[in-house]
Amino acid sequence: MTSLLPRQLARVLVLACLQLGALTFSAAAVSADKIRIGLNPGPTVDVVRQVQKVAAQRGLEVEIVEIADWVRPNIALDDGVIDVNFFQNTAYLRTQLKRQNLAIAPVASVWSIQSGLFSKKLAKLSDLPDGAAVSVASDVLNGARGLLLLEKAGLIKLKDGAGIDATPRDVVANPKNLKIVQLEGPQLARSLDDVYLSAISPYVYIPAGIDRRTAFVEEDWKDPLFHQVIVARKDRANDPVVLKFVAAFQSPEVKQYIETKYPAFKVLW
Repeated sequence: MTSLLPRQLARVLVLACLQLGALTFSAAAVSADKIRIGLNPGPTVDVVRQVQKVAAQRGLEVEIVEIADWVRPNIALDDGVIDVNFFQNTAYLRTQLKRQNLAIAPVASVWSIQSGLFSKKLAKLSDLPDGAAVSVASDVLNGARGLLLLEKAGLIKLKDGAGIDATPRDVVANPKNLKIVQLEGPQLARSLDDVYLSAISPYVYIPAGIDRRTAFVEEDWKDPLFHQVIVARKDRANDPVVLKFVAAFQSPEVKQYIETKYPAFKVLW
């Protein structure tokens, strides 16, 4: 039997998961009063449930499709299985566009979320001992964000130009001989019991009950790389249904909900 290519396999998994969820979709364009959005489980689903209410009042039905990983939402969108997705920041979208031939593009920025450096063991960064273990995410993008935070805190120096593509191999100065431990994102909050410092995303530290105000250093919310975006197919970027959904999302009611329940998220409208 001929094995499936990664893209083909991912497409099969998308369709299988949607069918298992008792959702039957068509790749055809949606009617003017309905839109399907792909989301990762978590705060985005909660927020979009509020968007559903606003959109319904404006004559638009919003159907939520939860997809558990970070690859299939873009493939499902490119294939027309869903109409928009909302799970990624600009930096991640760029990495996916480099790796795959996807005809998708951002249509609106929603919020900025800043990862931060947290500790249970330190009162101030100057107390960080030589040889201390610090943790960052093991995935390429969030790992780079963690390294950039360590650099911003003055603890390491990265090779010039490494930027959002940085890896531990790009560390050119480490005066405290820090031991950089790479862990899966959800483990970073728990790692605070074992390491002196950890670079953690709000999607991890909020459910863990970590107070954003305790971060020693945070990313700059103005950096568009960290703006979470609504993404559509390029050929539907100006589709009235997509724009109607964006308008419902960027409503005063939804903004108030986000600012009240998720103060760590900087609303961008």
